[in-house]
Amino acid sequence: MTLARRTVALLAALAAAALAACAHPRSLAGIPGGRPGWVLYHVEELWFRAPRDWHATGDLRHASVQEPDARSKLEITVPEQRFPDERACLAAADERLSRAVAGLERARRHPTRLAGRPGLAAEGDQNGWHVWAIAACDGGVQYQVFFTSATPASTFALDVWRQLVQDTRIGGEA
Repeated sequence: MTLARRTVALLAALAAAALAACAHPRSLAGIPGGRPGWVLYHVEELWFRAPRDWHATGDLRHASVQEPDARSKLEITVPEQRFPDERACLAAADERLSRAVAGLERARRHPTRLAGRPGLAAEGDQNGWHVWAIAACDGGVQYQVFFTSATPASTFALDVWRQLVQDTRIGGEA
């Protein structure tokens, strides 16, 4: 094999390795959360706390934080799509939550606020799991929050959800 072919083969192998590394969830970096046993994370401009012993993966656009026994899971996503204004963002949030709760039993939806920003909330049950969801808008940026817990949800899981709703901040640091 010529030097040129070996170089091309090496570059192709390095590119494949780099792409494979990007495909695997990465550990989400957190800092001490101001509450013993909790860690502070951020996804784009949204700052939130989660229990220190929960497994966190993700990046600046998507975070997944899961309880060690997999009975509860928190996911926060910031879609790439930007909206021209808050009204368009909320309309898209309404459409997203409509699809998300379509298959749930006892589904409920209502307006809400997250980190002082307007949004929509939904919750419901499916096959032994309870789902809470919020889509909130900061101007044209949408933040999607999903929390799922096996039912009946533990007192601690409910505390995690309450902590999230009460302490989440958008912009700056929480």
